[in-house]
Amino acid sequence: MLSNPGYRKTISKELTVKSTAWIISGFLCLAAACPPAASAAEINHAAISNRVIKETERKFGPDAARRVIAWSDLVMENHHKPVAEKLALTNDFINRVPVKSDKDLWGHSHWSTPYEMLARNAGSHADHAIAKYVTLEAMGVSVDHLHITHVHSMATPDQSYMVLTYHPEPGAMPLVLDTVNGQIKPANERIDLVPENSFNDNAMWLSTTQSDGRNDANEEAAKHIELWNEMNIRMDQELLSTEDPSSIW
Repeated sequence: MLSNPGYRKTISKELTVKSTAWIISGFLCLAAACPPAASAAEINHAAISNRVIKETERKFGPDAARRVIAWSDLVMENHHKPVAEKLALTNDFINRVPVKSDKDLWGHSHWSTPYEMLARNAGSHADHAIAKYVTLEAMGVSVDHLHITHVHSMATPDQSYMVLTYHPEPGAMPLVLDTVNGQIKPANERIDLVPENSFNDNAMWLSTTQSDGRNDANEEAAKHIELWNEMNIRMDQELLSTEDPSSIW
């Protein structure tokens, strides 16, 4: 577990501390206290039925229906590609959706399902990270390698947001799939970001060092799990209740 290293003035020392924080050993596991719910990443034309596509077109227009079909095709056509290609294709596809805050979209804290985000063609940073996670899981990438990670931006001190990180193996430096700059880079090259909490279907981890001095980290992590679980309930209803698309909302 990390000790609190404090602020480092030199980039080299700062990079060492932040690089360590990105690796899973730098997080305190909270899974026993509040385990996340597993996601239901079944994206294909059998799950997204013609009735759902038609309902999407009726409610949101033909462009929305095309986006949902393109998302399904992305998964089906690239399921057997190498992981690196899956990451790039997914990052590029999801990043086409404009970023908009959940407060602007919904009026309150709300993590959209990938379907909700694609139907409306807008989503928060958290929505983008979730959509990348669900898409890659549906492509066959194990969730053991995927973490939705809440980061604090050193470039913009008052900003924090969600990214998806891909961990090739335990203890390895993860890759950061970013929505802000649209790139995929090793975490040790993202010295502008400090991870604060991270989770997947299996567990949640809390960084032992809070970059902004807050002491409400446990409360924030619990809220993230609550939003994640609510999102998964809605996703189950969307993709499994295909006989009655009106049940989506």
